[in-house]
Amino acid sequence: MRRTALLNWKATLALAVVMSAVASGSATAVQAAPPVKSAYVPASLLSRAQAAPDSIFHVIVQGSVGSGDAAAATVRAQTAATPGQAIGLKRGLATIDGAAADLTGKQLVKLARMPGISAITVDAPVRLSSLSNRQQWPFVSGVARGWASVTNGSLPKPPAIAIVDSGIDASRADFGGRVVKQVTLTTLPGNSPGDGRGHGTFVAGIAAGSASGYTGAAPSANLVSLDVMDDQGMAWTSDVIAAADWIYQNKDAYNIRVANFSLHSTAPASVFWDPLDRAVEKLWFSGVVVVAASGNYAVNGAPSGVLYAPGNDPFVITVGANDVSGSVSTNDDTAAPWSSYGYTLDGFAKPELAAPGRYMVGPVPVTSTLALERPLSVVAPGYIQLSGTSFAAPVVSGAAAYLLALHPTWSPDQVKGALMVSAKATPSALPLSEGVGEVDLSRAADVVAPPNPNLALDTFLALDPSGGPTPIFDAASWGSTARANASWGTASWGDASWGSASWGSASWGSSAWSAASWGTASWGDASWGDASWGDASWGSNAVSDNAITDVGVPYLLDPVQEALAAAELGLTIGPDGTVGVSTAPTPLLP
Repeated sequence: MRRTALLNWKATLALAVVMSAVASGSATAVQAAPPVKSAYVPASLLSRAQAAPDSIFHVIVQGSVGSGDAAAATVRAQTAATPGQAIGLKRGLATIDGAAADLTGKQLVKLARMPGISAITVDAPVRLSSLSNRQQWPFVSGVARGWASVTNGSLPKPPAIAIVDSGIDASRADFGGRVVKQVTLTTLPGNSPGDGRGHGTFVAGIAAGSASGYTGAAPSANLVSLDVMDDQGMAWTSDVIAAADWIYQNKDAYNIRVANFSLHSTAPASVFWDPLDRAVEKLWFSGVVVVAASGNYAVNGAPSGVLYAPGNDPFVITVGANDVSGSVSTNDDTAAPWSSYGYTLDGFAKPELAAPGRYMVGPVPVTSTLALERPLSVVAPGYIQLSGTSFAAPVVSGAAAYLLALHPTWSPDQVKGALMVSAKATPSALPLSEGVGEVDLSRAADVVAPPNPNLALDTFLALDPSGGPTPIFDAASWGSTARANASWGTASWGDASWGSASWGSASWGSSAWSAASWGTASWGDASWGDASWGDASWGSNAVSDNAITDVGVPYLLDPVQEALAAAELGLTIGPDGTVGVSTAPTPLLP
């Protein structure tokens, strides 16, 4: 009996020691198993993942500090072990020893318990906090009205804009990581990485910059840089065609729907055989809106013709430079005195549109040749004032990207029609110098069923004889028809008001065709060999570029102009040029 009591007492004592150790957490010979450590996951995300195991979640996965790419490997292994509809690993993120991933709810919950994973958080959309610009051009062209829909997240993602130029300095805050691809195609020596010239960065900033104080036309659009120029702004036509080839082959991969060509060749061009015209037409027929500068070789506002590819091509949108004349009204606007306009060698009137292009301020690499050559034009570190049709074109390219965000199924013909039919009249401008008028994106955004300004031309599209999926322009058939009937093109203009009473007849009427030279004699003296680079007009570099010395004071908003722009566009405009939507637009300006 005494022995049994002793054994019971020892057992009770042992149990008491064990219970005490468990309660106090002290080390004993008998310990509870440690809990499975889980990564930090916000409660709302975890509950949604648990409730919807088959739904897809966009997340950022962080690994332990110093673990390198181990988190990415863990994501890859876990998604392979637990298959689902999510794509899994999207990319590694070296700065946080982590990765971006699309995971199912089931995969997310399991991954949160994997060793080496410290946190899983939502890969949330990032909104631009301050889109602003005190220059007049965003308000004259109407592009500023779209900024509020970018900052509040209501605008769908625009397509990418391809900039065929001297490159883009992708490291700048102006682009916020939206330069998604850079391709160097120049075969000339003396080309620096990025943008040694500076011209392409400026063009990209006007088209899609997002820096506070210097916001561009489409500040949420991605950019693709095709570098075809050396640091002196020179390029071979074959390199520009190679850029068109690259865009055609990669447009779907990068969602390129707009291509900007702020350049032109130096040999007179006809659509019958010019290779650059054929290249941009292929882009157009494949769904890419091509925007080209008209050129800067007019003299004192006189008609110069638009003689060079790609701006001479009848399908693409050719843009002249508007001088806003220091106001947001278009009543006093005229074409800049060097902005090229008139008929092409094939009898087409160009440009179709004008956009602000005089005394523009935009980004430039501080070490670029453009900034070093023009120190007096630098208005702030990394920003320069320039003039040229090169900088009018990207205003329209940005506007086109915005329209495609609203109407992703629109064809290039529809985008061109919407921009033309909504353009504002410029009664002070000379006939044809600004096409149908000044681009106005705020009006274009309201167009529902745009007319087709290329309707008559589309009749001459034919199957590619090589069997390719993209049609071609049968120039020979068009030429025969045009010679026989000077009014062949009236179908494009009959049903729409294009903003200028004379545009339809001036563009396609008998006066244009009677003056056009259809025979081969016209081309006998043309120089089709090596270009004369001293007279080249690529961007704003060359001797024949009459905008090269056009330096003035940037057109900025004053209180009166600000009030007019705010009423016209239905905006509020902050002291720094930041915009917000206030009311429905009030059409105060003509």
